[in-house]
Amino acid sequence: MAADRKTPTPHLVSVQLLRAIAATAVVFQHAQTEAVQSMAEFDPLGFDFGIGVDIFFIISGFVMWLSSSHLFGEPGGTGLFLKKRFQRVVPLYWVYTLGMLAAILLLPEKLNNPDASPGLVISSFLFFPYPNAIGEYTPVLALGWTLNYEMFFYALFAIALILPRRPGFLALCGLIFGFVLLWSVIDIGPIRFWGRPIIIEFLIGVVLARIYLRVGNRPGLPLFAIAVAAAFVAYRLLTPFESRLISLGLPSAIFSAAFIFFLPARLSGTLSGIARLGGDSSYTLYLSHPFTLAIVKIIWLRLDPGAAQPWAYIWAATLACVVAGYILYLLIEKPLLSLWKRPRRSAPAQAAAE
Repeated sequence: MAADRKTPTPHLVSVQLLRAIAATAVVFQHAQTEAVQSMAEFDPLGFDFGIGVDIFFIISGFVMWLSSSHLFGEPGGTGLFLKKRFQRVVPLYWVYTLGMLAAILLLPEKLNNPDASPGLVISSFLFFPYPNAIGEYTPVLALGWTLNYEMFFYALFAIALILPRRPGFLALCGLIFGFVLLWSVIDIGPIRFWGRPIIIEFLIGVVLARIYLRVGNRPGLPLFAIAVAAAFVAYRLLTPFESRLISLGLPSAIFSAAFIFFLPARLSGTLSGIARLGGDSSYTLYLSHPFTLAIVKIIWLRLDPGAAQPWAYIWAATLACVVAGYILYLLIEKPLLSLWKRPRRSAPAQAAAE
């Protein structure tokens, strides 16, 4: 189907499912990491569930193009895009960054890297890559490194929106590949962070969105099963490559395409409720799970001081994070989002009401 410049973004079950899968995979990976650190002789699964981050990046590019491609070349389009992205992403991230700062001040001995230096704190709130005390470009809320990439992609996308759609897309490609080229030749902190090839995953999502808007989807179990299987085969074959873009990004692209283009209609209908709940709360789950994991770990080690049941801990911790993530979504994220959607009355209307 042809792209419609004024068509609103469809609420795709496939995208919501991918968000839920990606967030839960990251939680599961981090739960295994906690088990490795605390439970002797634990052998984690031989699969990198951190691939959820790569799925997130691809879905981000997909959604950005799907929801904002009609803004290319439009007066005020860049400002509107940035405003909506700020409202959606920034306030909630700041809330959990403040939570981590509180944890650093109150319980520094419980954290792997309790760095709260002024430079790191300021850069964390500004989404600017800044080395912490051990030289890693991770903010106060460590998993916020992915948000630094997200905001960088938003900035590039906003620049591209100044142009009409086709040259805007080419400009976006040029900006992303240009930074990757700079990364390969310049050894300057922020460039070495922003220019990593992982940013091409956002562009993969954009390309998938462009294809989707042109041809639509083709739901069907055989094609879906083949594409999902191909993603796992690609993962196994590409694991030896050091480049994350190749070892995790390409399998993620195939996996994402399987859901976007081939998710069977019956499966989509059956999982629509789970997709909505999991997709809506995926951002909160991602930001909140380090706090939940820490609490569950403290409780678990008191109940199982010998750490004899690591897999029971991992599954219990993952489930606890998912449940807590949805509760916190209802308590924090949803009210924050509703603030932006609340209609504003004009001054004369307010005066008349009074």
